[in-house]
Amino acid sequence: MSDDLTPAENNDGSSDENNQERHTQEIRHSQVSARVPEGVSRGVFSTGAVVLQGGHEFILDFLLRISTPQQVVARVVLPLGVVPQMIRALRDNLNNYEKRFGTPTIPTPLPPQVTSSADSINVGPGMETPASKEPTPPVSDAVSGASASGMGAVGETMTPESGEEQQSNPATVNKPVEAGQKPPSAEELYDELKLPDEMLSGDYANAVRIGHSATEFSFDFITTFFPRSCVSARVHMAAPNIPRLLDSLTHSFEQFQRKVAQQQKRQPPQQGDQPGNL
Repeated sequence: MSDDLTPAENNDGSSDENNQERHTQEIRHSQVSARVPEGVSRGVFSTGAVVLQGGHEFILDFLLRISTPQQVVARVVLPLGVVPQMIRALRDNLNNYEKRFGTPTIPTPLPPQVTSSADSINVGPGMETPASKEPTPPVSDAVSGASASGMGAVGETMTPESGEEQQSNPATVNKPVEAGQKPPSAEELYDELKLPDEMLSGDYANAVRIGHSATEFSFDFITTFFPRSCVSARVHMAAPNIPRLLDSLTHSFEQFQRKVAQQQKRQPPQQGDQPGNL
């Protein structure tokens, strides 16, 4: 008596083996037609990013450093294979941007302008322009760095992990940074950032779509799951911040590759890999 089992046939004459083949077929669909949920369509604006390395993924924390406390506005989780693809796509977009608009640069902040009464224009008979007076120096606002005549220049410092600029405490604006100063740890950095509980797990994406205009870059982070691709996060950044984001991604991925190479060298060869063993 044979132990072989004959596949059962369905009513249409097809066997279960054929049905299994249909269920395991490869499905491909385009990212261009990715669905954009209503809560994601507007996107979030970011002024900087922190790149974190995990054991099997990269985490991108997009920051908003305009308000206090500084906060994480989007957290995106990318698998390892997507990171080099994003680096190449971002580099190509930046090259195309520079060919059309030139190198994106951060404008130098101007000092606050004080308007005196002599700058006013009087119209009508008998409306003489009063004599000019010495302009009154603006009164500094110690909380926000603003002045009575307009926004003043707020001091900025560099974050070693991301290479981005962030607003510093007004009390330490003029404090010089020592050359041998130790960069802050991840714990110290995130103690100053507001990270909502609902954002701790982040938004997963296994594809990235990048576009740009004359002033900003847009990132659509996409999940390419069946039956339809979907945008899980959308982030906008000003064009001058893109070169530093590209440098941070490239440096972090190269550092990850070196770490993996060192770990592979430390691992002893398996018994089956030794010469002379079959």
